[in-house]
Amino acid sequence: MKKLLIASLIIILLISLLSCSKNVQPQAKPSIASEKTVIIKGKDLKGTELTAFDEQGRKQKFQIKDVELDPKDPEKETYLYTVFYQDQTDSQWKNLCQPDVNKVAKAISLSGSWDETGKHIESSDIFTFGCTNGALAKCVRFGYKPWKSFQGKPLRDYHQACTRMVRADYCGNGKAHTRDETLIDVHDVLNIQKPTPNNKMVFEAAWQPDGATCINHPRWFDKLSEIRQECPNKLNGRINENGSCNTAKKAQQNWPSALLFNDSFLRKP
Repeated sequence: MKKLLIASLIIILLISLLSCSKNVQPQAKPSIASEKTVIIKGKDLKGTELTAFDEQGRKQKFQIKDVELDPKDPEKETYLYTVFYQDQTDSQWKNLCQPDVNKVAKAISLSGSWDETGKHIESSDIFTFGCTNGALAKCVRFGYKPWKSFQGKPLRDYHQACTRMVRADYCGNGKAHTRDETLIDVHDVLNIQKPTPNNKMVFEAAWQPDGATCINHPRWFDKLSEIRQECPNKLNGRINENGSCNTAKKAQQNWPSALLFNDSFLRKP
């Protein structure tokens, strides 16, 4: 299988910069005092210390221990950050991220933040570190880079729809309906990702930025009644009682707003 989804939760750090420091060698001759903005990016961020807020709103100290180009990015433009935070209970420095399936505990930086419903909030003052075992980074690595366009189409909505899909957030309210180590196969209308032939899976759902467009079957059957109760109006007539959503082609014909699709194993009760 080409895609393995592990984390059912998005593990992120929301950073609104309060201060930023980095060791810099002093100049031989000090110049006249003046205000100057120094922009550092990419590998130059290694060793940077930040005072920022985590996603619970707590002010903490963070340190970028290492920076490297993502080896999974064929365009060589995405960086992986090893971010540590100082645990206030014991003052020890600890990795912000948990290891992913490849035992990588790193993060990708993205502009803006995501609220409690999983919706992206754009901001020029806030950026988010999305760990590689979470939905935000996974979707970047699938090719849905929210800062780019593909075939003239901005990928921001594709990235947002992908985060819903990864977490099985059918209702688009931030509530996940998946489990650790659940396999799915991803494809989309732009063919950034294409379906894997003979994957022995069944079409699961179509997706747009606010959640599932329609559902053929839930990733885990025991979640079906829960999903129906959670958002009865949103998915009314869109959980495949009449065959309108039993393939990606039918889903796209009936709901042209769908951007992404996925297959998963059919798990019967």
